[in-house]
Amino acid sequence: MADSTEEEHSKEKKSTKSKKDMEIERLKSELDQMKKEYEEIKSLAQRIQADFDNYRKRIQKENELQKKYGCEPLIVRMLEVIDTLERAISHEKGEFRTGLEMIKAQVESILSEFGVRPIDAVGMKFNPNFHDAIATGEGEEGVVIEEFQRGYMLHEKVIRHSKVRVGKAKEERKEGKEDEEV
Repeated sequence: MADSTEEEHSKEKKSTKSKKDMEIERLKSELDQMKKEYEEIKSLAQRIQADFDNYRKRIQKENELQKKYGCEPLIVRMLEVIDTLERAISHEKGEFRTGLEMIKAQVESILSEFGVRPIDAVGMKFNPNFHDAIATGEGEEGVVIEEFQRGYMLHEKVIRHSKVRVGKAKEERKEGKEDEEV
């Protein structure tokens, strides 16, 4: 009987041990699963944080650009007023001309406070980023020789290209060639 009791006791220990081992394995498996879920959630949180930081930076940049260039449509329309004043000034004389020049200077001063500045053209090398060549004429090759309409920049952005005449080297006739053709 003692053997039988020891055997049963031994079986119970093994059974208990195997139950404990099974419980430990189950808990280890759950722990591994929870660690995996934690890492996934942590990774997701990091991606969401990065996305939010990028969103915040993009919105901040868009707001800065809106502040910097938001008034562009109004400024472009005001350039038409300056053009009209320049045409009026070119046809007037005396005190009325002086008054128009003062108004033009005041409008230009206000626009410069918002970052508007004229583009240099006459005497400058032609640059398609700033100038719009609408004609060519006799003069130094590739140099702006006349400005038909002034161009303007708003901060670093061209809001209206200068309309210009660009110099073209005078073509000399080759007499010897003409004589041959005659």
